[in-house]
Amino acid sequence: MNPLSIDNRIKFELLELSVWEKLKLSWIQIITVVSWKIKETIKWVLRTFESSVYNWWDDFTAEENSLLSVFSISELDIIRNKIDVNWKFWEYCRKNWKQLRELYDVEWFEKVDLYRWDQIEKEFNWERYKFNLWFCWPDVDCLFHNQHDFIEIHTNIAWDWFMEKALTWNNDWKDEIVEYVHLWIWQSHRTFNIDGEYEKNWNPKYPFHRWVWWKMGNIWLVIENY
Repeated sequence: MNPLSIDNRIKFELLELSVWEKLKLSWIQIITVVSWKIKETIKWVLRTFESSVYNWWDDFTAEENSLLSVFSISELDIIRNKIDVNWKFWEYCRKNWKQLRELYDVEWFEKVDLYRWDQIEKEFNWERYKFNLWFCWPDVDCLFHNQHDFIEIHTNIAWDWFMEKALTWNNDWKDEIVEYVHLWIWQSHRTFNIDGEYEKNWNPKYPFHRWVWWKMGNIWLVIENY
């Protein structure tokens, strides 16, 4: 089952490209480079954990063996919310994805209206990756956290959202916010972990961070690198 296929106008897939292999696009695509790099003929070189949006007249070449996550979208106005498909997003995700309380046995998660598709796992170039598609309603707290046993990035797929970073987590967290990282549609953020530093449990060292709701629901991709 396709993790995201609304009216057959939005589709998700993973693509592997061999070195110097060219890819000609057919729809509008939001592409995140998961491993290595690609050279787009008009714009720029995308490296690991970078993303961009491409049109069907674009093509690019893999400069190394590369793994890509690809969202194919029939009309960009769908994810810009210029076409009224909000209720279809919500209906689809509620029906096909798991709510947070189904994923984690924590009573408090009953109050969090947050949905995730089943993880997709992939090994590439001797590294392991997990791909998570998330959906959130407006006004939902996506939870501050700072513990991962992986490196992660987020790619925004539908509607404008942003990440927050905080020094500490407590009831006065608004006084602790140190950075807002805005993500337009198609954008990924730089990795948040502190390079070369680890917790006592050998997890990568992260600041407190969370995905932040905006004025409408949102769909985003999380890529985990183990």
